[in-house]
Amino acid sequence: MALNIKTFFTRLGSAAIFSAIMMLAFLTNEWAFIALFFIVNILCLNEYARIVERILKISFSRNEKMNFYLSGIALFLIVCCLPLLPCQNSVSQFLTHFKFYFLGLFLGAVLLFFMTKKSKYAYFLLTGLGYISLALGLFVQLRFQSLLLPLILLLFIWMNDTLAYLTGSFFGKTKYIPSISPNKTLEGTIGGILFTLAFAFVWGYFTHWFPIWQWLVMGILASIGGTLGDLAESKLKRMADIKDSGNLMPGHGGALDRFDSLLITAPLVFLFAIIFMKCFPYVVF
Repeated sequence: MALNIKTFFTRLGSAAIFSAIMMLAFLTNEWAFIALFFIVNILCLNEYARIVERILKISFSRNEKMNFYLSGIALFLIVCCLPLLPCQNSVSQFLTHFKFYFLGLFLGAVLLFFMTKKSKYAYFLLTGLGYISLALGLFVQLRFQSLLLPLILLLFIWMNDTLAYLTGSFFGKTKYIPSISPNKTLEGTIGGILFTLAFAFVWGYFTHWFPIWQWLVMGILASIGGTLGDLAESKLKRMADIKDSGNLMPGHGGALDRFDSLLITAPLVFLFAIIFMKCFPYVVF
């Protein structure tokens, strides 16, 4: 796969702007972080609904989609509010008081969904709740444990994606799953994993936030989970016969295209972090 210079710099430019917005929300405080992924959740749910419509070749009613969105919003907020971690901060402690309100909202929205649905295939929409809203809620939970965890995870995912693209562009020959992602090569995937692990080792060696082995495990989870997330979304797009899930970012597509790797990786890293990693309060601003 030859490197397309125009495509590369288009992707690089939009990624730089997008990264600046992300970092501002990441580094400011928990409320900005929650607000950002609240919006991301809605964008992803909307794109997912359109993809499912194209796969099933039907159009869902306005009530079906609105109740689906409301269910996803409520589930995201429930997961954000649950006291899942031993290291609660002031924001998470405040949100805990509202968990039953959002649980009621979620149950009510799901009940309305089934009461008002018109299509016998409408329940396929609900698969997006676990795929999107639950995953993003657990990503917010990582932020409550430490600012460093979601920041490190996203950097690992982006590094794996970028280095896999570059390695595959220059050295990729073996296409191991062309029916889903025709441009993905074995050499690119291995290159992305190795470069991410090297970065994880160096960062872990020169910092004392977490043991090196935890950095390496996060690097592995980000690389493998990120690749699986990318393949899962590529499969959905293949089934829907579309190139991108949306047009939010030039060169990158929609919100699902940008966060597909995170949706698989966030639950894996959350489970690892809650079992093995310590609370690490870290403030930038």
